[in-house]
Amino acid sequence: MEDKELEGIPEEETPDPAGVEEEEDFSSLFEESLKKVKKRVRTDSRVTGTVVSIGDEWAFVDIGGKSEGVIAAQELLDENGEPTVSVGDPISAYVVSTRDGETVLSVKMTAAASSESLEGAYRSGLPIEGVVASERKGGYQVTVFGKEAFCPYSQMDLRGVSDPEGYVGKRLVFRIAEYEKGGRNIVLSRRQILEEERQKQVDRLRQTLHVGDLVPARVTRLAPYGAFADIGGIEGLIPMSELGWNRVASASDVLSPGETVEVKVLDLDWKGGRISLSLKATQEDPWATAGERYAEGAVMTGQVMRLAPFGAFVQLEPGIEGLLHISSLGLGRRVAHPKEVVSEGEELQVRIASVDAAGRRIGLELSFPSSGDTEGAQAELEPGAILTGAVDAVKPYGAFVLLPGGKTGLLHVSEMAGDTTGDLRRKFPQGSSVTVQVVKVDPGSGKISLSTKDLEAAEETRVLKAYQGEKGGAGSFGTLAAVFKKAGRKQGEKSK
Repeated sequence: MEDKELEGIPEEETPDPAGVEEEEDFSSLFEESLKKVKKRVRTDSRVTGTVVSIGDEWAFVDIGGKSEGVIAAQELLDENGEPTVSVGDPISAYVVSTRDGETVLSVKMTAAASSESLEGAYRSGLPIEGVVASERKGGYQVTVFGKEAFCPYSQMDLRGVSDPEGYVGKRLVFRIAEYEKGGRNIVLSRRQILEEERQKQVDRLRQTLHVGDLVPARVTRLAPYGAFADIGGIEGLIPMSELGWNRVASASDVLSPGETVEVKVLDLDWKGGRISLSLKATQEDPWATAGERYAEGAVMTGQVMRLAPFGAFVQLEPGIEGLLHISSLGLGRRVAHPKEVVSEGEELQVRIASVDAAGRRIGLELSFPSSGDTEGAQAELEPGAILTGAVDAVKPYGAFVLLPGGKTGLLHVSEMAGDTTGDLRRKFPQGSSVTVQVVKVDPGSGKISLSTKDLEAAEETRVLKAYQGEKGGAGSFGTLAAVFKKAGRKQGEKSK
């Protein structure tokens, strides 16, 4: 009966030994997997995952092994409140806690992320937020989660502190450098965080930045030897010589801290940590068109920028300087050094003597004296006037003569008396005295044409007129030879 009653009722299946072994193996593997996950996400450790979703308050991160972590959404915002990551982006964070099957992560320990033990942040190196409460001896007092901590001046920034009071009241990110006496002695470092961020930026720039690139730069600080500028997280140096085409006495004459400019990358020394930049290379070279803008004979005003034993360098425009040779500074007398005549900063009126745009050289002559009364000299510079000057420069086409009053005239080869073949420099040594006659004065350009060709006849006429003036007329003398003979006797008497 019992058998019949049991008929139709399925008997309990007998476990298959092979199936039992597979189930035990699966359970073991699953337990082992969980252990590995737990081991990987232990508190104070650092993990890398992928952002799965971002909500208003929390973001979820896949950290592998069927494990998911959560991170406060506000940690993923920049200073302007803009997201720093998107869904699918990789992210590296610290494990703050693992409780109730939930792994809480943090990029930096904040009130929104966790208020877990500061000791755990110290062990893991987890960055923490703190408010700089006040300045104290040797550094700053910083409040972190209700506790007082200390940050030395040397650890507040990458290159020390230039404005100590500027940090007070700011909320900044630190790393705990020392944690002693149960949290009663906490020493912080912001510099460690900045150095790590800088290294990341350097690594990124090494992949994209090249010599010759034009990049935006923000001036960070000025130095006696140039200006430092930030080009995307790292600083480069703009040397004084690269601040402009003209001579720059101080970087502050060209740039100001905080100013944004475009620069050219001149050199990248990643190993030495040095980046050289140029502001000058982004500007037009004034010498490129100097040949078109400066013509020989043109008269203009310039400023004496510096003196050298051989002459004065005169700035005609920013980036363009000409040389006023010492031989043209003496006004007829020999000068040992340009400082005897001119000084730095003085304005002079000069004439362009020569232009070599390719060689970046312009030769100058003193057109007018920098000071003093020139009316007397101007009156003498009339056609027919006979003057004695000093040879200033010799060219293949003639000799430039420095005349009394500071002006320079040209004695062209066609106006030279006697034989003009051979080297003119032997006939007219530089600095030697020469008597010339003014042939023409161009009022527009100021050019003065000189001659020695008819000087002898002109001198005879001058002496004749002088003698006539003494005797009261032409009829009181005999021959012209007698006139010159008498004039010679008078000259001899004067010399005795």
